[in-house]
Amino acid sequence: MLAEAVTAAAAAGGIAVVEGAASAAGTQAWESFRTRVAGWFGRGSGNAELERVTLERLDRTAAELDGADEAGQTRQADRWEDRFADVLEAAPEELRAELAQQLKTFSDELRAELNSGGGTTITSSGAGSLIATDKVDVKGSGSGSTAAVINNTNHYYGTTGSAPAPVNPPAPEPGQA
Repeated sequence: MLAEAVTAAAAAGGIAVVEGAASAAGTQAWESFRTRVAGWFGRGSGNAELERVTLERLDRTAAELDGADEAGQTRQADRWEDRFADVLEAAPEELRAELAQQLKTFSDELRAELNSGGGTTITSSGAGSLIATDKVDVKGSGSGSTAAVINNTNHYYGTTGSAPAPVNPPAPEPGQA
């Protein structure tokens, strides 16, 4: 269970870095997030110098994401997810769950603050995954798998191979067939 929490926190952190750096660099929300994350790295590693290095990395990430395409955003999310996971895995076991929860809290708070202004789409690290705060159409082609989990309404749609129909399909929006 702890391993799942660590993995989820690291992924949430990577996504939040990309979303914050791409959408909110220079804002109070981003400044607060980056300061908290840098302190988190210093605490989790026991290395205060890592705080300064982390702030520099976050600033470089924001600069690199300026105009980056989806692939560039995904690469950055993957890098940050790996950095977060490294700190969590190296942290003393008695501190690991607390650090994972803190990282998830920082990420959730940033996302909530950014999303309060409207729908934003965030690409997740990991093969073919996507997190969005607005409407998303999920379609698959070929012989692979397509799935969507919509947590706020607990819908699951999916196909594997040539399985045809989604489970619990949503009602069409007004004006759509």
